[in-house]
Amino acid sequence: MRPFDSKIIGSVACIVLALLLFVAIPVSAAENDTPIMMSGQNIDAINAYNNGSDLASQGKFQEALVETEKALSIQPNFTLALTQKAGILNVMENYQEALNATDAAIAGNANISEAWVNRADALVHLGRYQDAIDSSNRALAIDPTMDAAKNTKLLATKLLANSASASPVPTTKAPASLVPVISALAVAGCVAGYRKFRK
Repeated sequence: MRPFDSKIIGSVACIVLALLLFVAIPVSAAENDTPIMMSGQNIDAINAYNNGSDLASQGKFQEALVETEKALSIQPNFTLALTQKAGILNVMENYQEALNATDAAIAGNANISEAWVNRADALVHLGRYQDAIDSSNRALAIDPTMDAAKNTKLLATKLLANSASASPVPTTKAPASLVPVISALAVAGCVAGYRKFRK
């Protein structure tokens, strides 16, 4: 009988253990994301999410949204897909829907800085500047180097300052233009003159 080589046995044991851990431990789409088990269905959700990301990077936003929605139909609590959906909706100027998507993403995982930035972008366009600043600050608390959060915060701060310093303009009723009135009187005069002329 041949003696076992302890190095080979150790290597094989490590490989088997690694494979067992890979199969047994839930895989997360992002740090602290909702755990998803690797199944055919969830792989389909990840593939749809990746396709949506690729399409968005090509500027094909409607198609990207369809793929992202497909990922969410398979895995509704897929926070990265919700975050991606919000970003796409912001680009498509559907700000209220984008805000709803970011709120759903944040409810699933409040540690995704991109979700907070997408939320801030939507809020700026909805005229909610202080909320946008707060959301930008949340993104920066997670990732202090995030330029998008810094830029959105700066924009929201300027817009908030402008809206606070703008003095209200009194609304007065614009004077009626005399051109239509004179034209109407001229036409009426012509009609009356024509009738007199025919008699």
